[in-house]
Amino acid sequence: MLSRAAFRWMARGCAAGAVLVLFGCSSSFKPYTLVAQLPPLSQQARIVAATIDVQGSICNVRIVTLDASKAWRPVCLVNKDQPTYKSLTIGGQEVDFGAVGNGFKVLSATLPTLPGPASSAASAATGVAAAKVKAATAIQAPAATSSPVAQVAAPSFPEQWHLSPYPGHVKLQGQNRGFLVTSAILTINGSEGTLDVTYKTSYKPLHLKCTVIANQKGNFTLLFNPSKSVNLTGGGNYSVLLSSEGESISGNIWDSHGFDTWTPSLPPQWVAVSYSSG
Repeated sequence: MLSRAAFRWMARGCAAGAVLVLFGCSSSFKPYTLVAQLPPLSQQARIVAATIDVQGSICNVRIVTLDASKAWRPVCLVNKDQPTYKSLTIGGQEVDFGAVGNGFKVLSATLPTLPGPASSAASAATGVAAAKVKAATAIQAPAATSSPVAQVAAPSFPEQWHLSPYPGHVKLQGQNRGFLVTSAILTINGSEGTLDVTYKTSYKPLHLKCTVIANQKGNFTLLFNPSKSVNLTGGGNYSVLLSSEGESISGNIWDSHGFDTWTPSLPPQWVAVSYSSG
C-alpha cells in the first residue's frame, strides 16, 4: 500500500517558513512546478492554465488556451535555478524569473510569443465555447464590445508565477462508478493529466487532457480546457478538486469535488494504483 506521505511534497531538513526558504534548500534535490497566476477567464486573455515543471536541468512548459486544440509546449532548458532567481530558455527565448513575495515575476523585457488561433474556423468554434464559458463564469465582467471571434488574439506569456509541488506520476482509478460508467482512469504525468472514461450506454468515451496542480496537503486541482469540456459541464466547473482523504484497504483515496455536476457525472472517489515521485 502506498503511504499517504508519499503523495505529499515536503522539504525534509528545511526550516518551515516562507516558500522561497522552502525551495531554497530543496529545489536542487526535488522537482517542482511553476504555476502562472492568472485572473479569471472572464477578465484575461484566454489562457486556461500555464505550468513549468522543473526537474534538475530539464523543464517542461505547458500553456493551455481556449483557441488551440493542444497545449503549447515549447522546448525548455534550465540555465540557472536559484532560490531567488531562475533563468530558462523557452522556445529559444531566455526568460528570467526573480523572487517577489511568495512567488516569481518575469524580469525579461522580451517574452516568448504564444501561438495565435490556428484558423478562422477554429477561432469561430472556440469563440462560441468561450462565450459559453464567460456566460457561466463571469462575475461583474465588462460587457463585450464585439463578437467573440473578433476578440480572439494571441495571449501574452504570463508574468506572475508561484511555486507548487511537482505532482509526480500517478495513475488513479475511479471508484463507486455508478450505473453509466464502466471505467474511469486519470493518468497524471507532472502537471499534465489525461482522463479516460468509458460508458455502458451510447455516450462517447472521454479522452480529455487537463492541467494538474498539486499542493502540500496531497490534493490535486484539475483544470480542463472549457472549450473541450463545455458540453459536459454546461460552461462551468472546468476546475475539479481531488481532495486527499488518506488511506484505506484499497490504497490512497481522493474525493472529487466538481465531477458530480458533469453530465454524465464521474466517480466521487479515486484510488491510486501506481505512483512515482520523479
